[in-house]
Amino acid sequence: MVKLHFNTTEEFEGLFKRKTLSVTRSIVSGIDRAYSKRKRSAPLFEITFDDVETMYEISLPKSQWENALEKCLDHLHKEQLADEQIDCWQLLESVTKD
Repeated sequence: MVKLHFNTTEEFEGLFKRKTLSVTRSIVSGIDRAYSKRKRSAPLFEITFDDVETMYEISLPKSQWENALEKCLDHLHKEQLADEQIDCWQLLESVTKD
């Protein structure tokens, strides 16, 4: 799980409004860890904000893994990251078979 800390909610919104490699890689990695442990949900992010005592966890249920990996694969293709595309595609194939 990737820990993210933000000063404002605008910073948080900005990170997830645009596609970034760090978010894409975190999603693939989180799903990979959850899949290898036979989990039903993939914990992805732990979110905290300045001046807020509450911590938020963002996870992805198994039913959404295929769709998320397809989007990650598209993003990796656009970024021309062949090795990461292959890893993502292999994970997608494994998730789809289950």
